Amino acid sequence: MNDRSRHRGGAVKLERISLIVHSDKSDSSSVTTKIERWASSHDIAISEDDPDLVIAAGGDGTMLRAAQTAHREDAPLLGINLGRLGYLPEVEVGGEDEALTRISSGDFHLEERMMLRCEDSTGTERVALNEVLVERSTRHRLVRLAVKVSGEQLATFSADGLILSTPTGSTAYALSAGGPLVSPRTQCMVLVPVSAHMLFSRPLVLAPDDEVQIDVDPGGDTAATALDGADGWDVPPGRSITIRRHPRPLNLVRLSGPRFLERLRTKLDLPG
Repeated sequence: MNDRSRHRGGAVKLERISLIVHSDKSDSSSVTTKIERWASSHDIAISEDDPDLVIAAGGDGTMLRAAQTAHREDAPLLGINLGRLGYLPEVEVGGEDEALTRISSGDFHLEERMMLRCEDSTGTERVALNEVLVERSTRHRLVRLAVKVSGEQLATFSADGLILSTPTGSTAYALSAGGPLVSPRTQCMVLVPVSAHMLFSRPLVLAPDDEVQIDVDPGGDTAATALDGADGWDVPPGRSITIRRHPRPLNLVRLSGPRFLERLRTKLDLPG
């Protein structure tokens, strides 16, 4: 299904919904109760086992956690915003029943978002929606990272770290590190150096099918990784990680919420 298509073949069969909630938010309890009540009235189970739909109630951070579940289960992801305007949630508090009714009747579309697949030298593999960060593990020393793109040497960076971002992640850490804003409908990856101590420190936009290999300098310090803000693993000197586009995207449920540019204008308080 392309990123703007709608379901038009009648109702969608929902048997199980997985619910991931930011429990510290003030509206979390009432939203959970409303969803559970709606599900019960439609004979739908709340279950983490093989869900047909994953619901994240929180902000962008909750959406990132829920994206791991949704992608692993190959289920669409719906976001309910419990905080400030985020880039990813689709529904505001109070709109849960209407959203679920529309989904069950097929009145929605799926928006594909690129996912990254990150693998280390031992074969350990994880996925990310926003970005993969490779950074220094000690406070007072830079990390040296050699980068190859599809087998071709790019450069060795002495820096606080490197970010490889998806278009979705271009509004997150990559933006604060000087990366460009990228429409989520674009297929690309963005390499962003973090506080590089060298003349070349510009972000680089890469093709979606490029493979990025990051080698930690054998004579330097261990590097640390983080995926979507969550700790990954340490990469010892002389070891490497490889990052590429995951062959399967994440599917976000879209109804009639604000589109990317509207969210961008609001979030960044753009004039006009």
